[in-house]
Formats: sequence, structure tokens, C-alpha cells
Amino acid sequence: MVFHPKKLHIHLDIVGGIAGDMFIAAILDTFEGLQADVLKSVATVLPPEQGSAVLSKGINSGISGLRFQLQPHSAEKTDADSHPHSHAKDSHHHTTYKYLCEYLQKSALDPEVIRVAIELLTIVAKAEAKIHGTTLDEVHFHELADWDSLMDVVASASILVALSLSSWSISKLPLGGGLVQTQHGLIPVPAPATSEILIGFDFFDDGIQGERITPTGAAILRYLWNNELITQPQQGVLQATGYGLGSKVFSGMPNILRGLLFDKQTTASEQQGTVVLIEFDVDDMTSEELALSVDLLRAYQGVVDVVVQTARGKKNRAVEVVRILASPEHYQNVIEYCFLETTTIGLRYRFETRRFLKRDLLEVDGDNYKSVTRPDGSQTLKIEHDQLSSIATLQKRRIKQNKIEPF
Repeated sequence: MVFHPKKLHIHLDIVGGIAGDMFIAAILDTFEGLQADVLKSVATVLPPEQGSAVLSKGINSGISGLRFQLQPHSAEKTDADSHPHSHAKDSHHHTTYKYLCEYLQKSALDPEVIRVAIELLTIVAKAEAKIHGTTLDEVHFHELADWDSLMDVVASASILVALSLSSWSISKLPLGGGLVQTQHGLIPVPAPATSEILIGFDFFDDGIQGERITPTGAAILRYLWNNELITQPQQGVLQATGYGLGSKVFSGMPNILRGLLFDKQTTASEQQGTVVLIEFDVDDMTSEELALSVDLLRAYQGVVDVVVQTARGKKNRAVEVVRILASPEHYQNVIEYCFLETTTIGLRYRFETRRFLKRDLLEVDGDNYKSVTRPDGSQTLKIEHDQLSSIATLQKRRIKQNKIEPF
């Protein structure tokens, strides 16, 4: 069941890092109303003898937040509980990708939660298969070898389904460093599977060592990216914050994942989105050449609008400033097309948020026009330009226009 409408935006501030349990704790701290449903989903797949999922308050380097953990019913932990990257010999079969998918499919979870959980597992499995040179059916999850890790996958899937209509943004990812102990011995950080999953993401080195991003945390980010849910940070009113605490303590920095919830504050008649603004100057094309290139750019896939303005450039020469609005999905292709269709050898681009009124295309008495509803409920009409081009004189065009546009 979807918990919130599209107008909400969630920003993940990845301070200490991101792991499955940190993501879950941060979001459930932000959205308290989700806690009961997520814990219920986990209880559906977690064998009673393994314990239960618990949310608890805590502090990491002076910052309070929530922890999401598996609490054993027994006071004494088993050896497998003490070593999260190991598993008992008789559970080797239970760590395969194939077995875990079958286990989830046979569960009583919501079908959509099952689908997302398996998608998260598949992201990790494909990375593991590539790293180890094997197939998906032969993949054994060393980092998902225990019940608390599978619990993280199910809880994360439950959250992602509930918030599927919200948009997300993320900060740059901390690189970390050093070595981490796994079934294969000591391996460099980020772990090979994590690195494979996060190809294409922006990283930075803050000088703090250790494993900052786990495979499950990486899979959550890749899921958001693959499903086109990640946008640039959005403008809006900050509604809530939440903090997920990591188990490690870093020197000079809290090991936290922070969630920021924004209401994008659009009315029923408004929409909000992200566009890429591309700009460049041209001073060595003829008017005819530039006119044709602008027409081609305007018709290119992903281009929202093109505006050309005359300005003064270096040596006080006249230049044409070309400004293009492009969709985030196609902007890279649009940039390449700019280099092919104009003489520019450099351009600028940036992501921007925009709000715009919803437009409906209508036909009345054979005339096509745009209808726009303003936030106060009033309606404005605009006749399509093509409807006027066949009319002989300016006066007659204005008469026709005023008939559709009374003010």
C-alpha cells in the first residue's frame, strides 16, 4: 500500500555511510507511521526461533536516532550471530540467491514487497556473479548469510513500496578505505560487490577509513536509480527529519544516515520536476544556419524548450546566447547534439527544479487550444499558434484570438 503521494521528496544525507539497517532506521525515524507495517512484514518472513526485529533509540557521537536490529529470544548469541559475515555449515544451501528468492515467493508478504525484495537481492546477486565469475543460480550470499541481513532486505522493500510515489535525492557517497574481513579473507573497501553495484555514482574521500557502504545499502541506492526515483534535491518545506545509527563509531564524525522529508507544496493544478539548463554562446554562425540548428534542437528528443538571445561577448562582438531546457533522462544526448548542430566548442549545464501549471489540450468548434487552471481555480485559455497561421491579416488573427482568449 502506498503511504504518501508524489508531492513528497526524501533526501538521504549519507554522512557516516549507508547500510540496510541504517536506511531502515533513518526512514522509520522520519516516517513513524510506517513502523508497524514494516515490522509486520519482517515478522512474516522471520522464523520465530531466530528472534524479532526491534527499533531502539540510541546515540552515535552525540547524535540521537534509531537502530534497527534483530533481537534474539535467547540471551546467548550463537557463533553465527557474533560473526555477521559467516554462517553455519548446514545453512550453506540457504544462502543461495535461488533459495532466498524461492523462500520469499512462498511467503505471505505483499506481492509488491516480494517483487522489490527480489529485485534488491538480484542487484547484489548480479554483482557477486560478475565478481566471482559464476551464474546467478550458483551465487552464494556471503554478506546476506544470516537472518538479520534478509530481514534488512524485506524491511527495505516494504519501505520502498510504501514510498514508491515519492522522489529521492542523495548526497555524494563516502569512499571509506582499508580492508574488511569476509568469507574470502581480507578485501579492500569498498567491497568488490559494492563497487560493482555503485558504478556511475559520485564518491568523495573524507579521510575516514572503514566500510562505509554495505552491499545492501548499495543495492537500495541502485534500486532507486534503476527505477528513476533519484532526482536532484528538491525545493520545498522541510517536514521531518530522521536519523539511522550505524554500529561503528568514527573519530570526529557521527556514523549516521539522515533522512530529510520535504513537501514540494504543489497544488492540484501544479506540477514540479527537474530540468537540465544547457547554455552556450555562438558568434560564428550565420542567421540562417543558427535558425535551422535551433529548429532541429527544438525538435530533438528530450528538449523541453529553446530560447536564443543576442548579447555582447568578447571584443564586444555580437553573440547569440542559446539556452535549452532538457529532461534529465536525455540531457547527455542533447549536449552531444549541440556540439554536432552548432559551432560551439563548450557549454554550461546545471540541474534546476521547476514548478509549472498542468496544461490540457482541448478542441472546441474545430479550434485547438490550451487550458490552464491557476492555483486560485481560475482558468486561462491559449489558442494554438497553428490555428492562426492560415488567417490572412493581423486584425483577423486578433479577432480569432480574442474569441478564444477573452483577456
